[in-house]
Amino acid sequence: MKVLCIGYYDKFSRFFIGIKHELNKDFPNLEFKIKSVFFSGFFYAFIRRTPSSFLSLKAWINVLLNKKKYKYLLEESTIYKTIKLESLINYHLKLNSKISKTNLMLQAMSYIDILEHEFIDTKPDVVLLIGDSRLAIEVTKTLAKKNNSKIYYIEQGPFGTTVFDKKGVNANASIKDFVINKNEKTIDTSQQTLITSFINRTKPEKYKRSGFYRACDYSLNLLFKSTIVFPPDLMYTDTFQFPKKYKKEASLLEKSKTYSQPVFFLILQVPLDVNMISHSTFKTHFDILKTIKEHLPINTKLVVREHPVYKGKYEKKLYDYAKLHAIDFDTNLNVDTMLKKAAVVIVNNSTVGLEAIARYKPTVVLGDSYYANPRICITYDNNDNLSKTLKDAIRFQPDKNAIHLFLNALFFNHLVDGFITDKELNTAKRIAEIITKEHKTD
Repeated sequence: MKVLCIGYYDKFSRFFIGIKHELNKDFPNLEFKIKSVFFSGFFYAFIRRTPSSFLSLKAWINVLLNKKKYKYLLEESTIYKTIKLESLINYHLKLNSKISKTNLMLQAMSYIDILEHEFIDTKPDVVLLIGDSRLAIEVTKTLAKKNNSKIYYIEQGPFGTTVFDKKGVNANASIKDFVINKNEKTIDTSQQTLITSFINRTKPEKYKRSGFYRACDYSLNLLFKSTIVFPPDLMYTDTFQFPKKYKKEASLLEKSKTYSQPVFFLILQVPLDVNMISHSTFKTHFDILKTIKEHLPINTKLVVREHPVYKGKYEKKLYDYAKLHAIDFDTNLNVDTMLKKAAVVIVNNSTVGLEAIARYKPTVVLGDSYYANPRICITYDNNDNLSKTLKDAIRFQPDKNAIHLFLNALFFNHLVDGFITDKELNTAKRIAEIITKEHKTD
């Protein structure tokens, strides 16, 4: 068997190597390669004697060495080797308008050349991809489809799981196509109990990532981000953001605080996450907060929860607006505490939305999400009357059987137990078992 992996950081290379060790048991002649967009991913695999490359840098150096040729071809057409270049760079253009569109297309051409060579020479049977939107991933999946390699997409999932999907992740996940028929048979009590235990089980110990690898990525960014050798698809990513931390002047929610009016609980995400960049109808979290506040039903209370890694780091005007309008911030470590108090939960497409749905909370989904099914939550787009949507949400009664059917399909057909970042690589073992089973049946 031949396996090609495209990832980002050291933690992903560690996970890939875990899959490699398991596959070796059934395929002693296994050929396993890891190509990483960031240095940490490349170096982690390299020092562990796993064939690897610093893919983004390799591709950009190739562009610099052959820039005249690539620019000439680009001036002739934005289609390269039958592939539309503009379709590959959408995420990066939405990420930041300062990124050169031309440089991104040149990088895409270089990726196509390098990876096409890999597919022609190696002919990988299996391609493992972390995510499904960044440039290197877009190129790889396009070439993998052309060369009939089996593609598996991997992403962190809800409730301590990992998404392992043949179609995509986030809003592109195959579970999005799941249809809940009104006359669908109710799942039995034992299955409901299994779902509940899945949701509430104890999460395993996390892997303690070495700060050395993270420091390598940051150092290379600081040293080379303003130079010609810095790859364009590494510009302005969430890896290299140093957002200013603001002292919240908005009131902080005490754990014991209660409200006499219905509470709308708004969940914020990481700003540069693909779910905000590619799968949202809003451009910023300030836009979301302001819009929700302006359309909130009278005699209700808005409470906001920041993403745990982004506390105090959103745009200053968000905190100023929250202070002006007496919007509270939830400071509970456990999101369950606030979910119990909330009358309605509002998300862009955060996994917290699925947690709320699993607890039968009326949930409004603003963006594009794999769980945005009208049988289990309220979906919103720009054409809807938001005031009416939020008012109706208070009276919304989730269809519990539909929720059970959806969760049953999600948990047991689209997710693998455990995180990529668990200390014990049991998830890698489970994924290797799936690959082995499917490959041996071909």
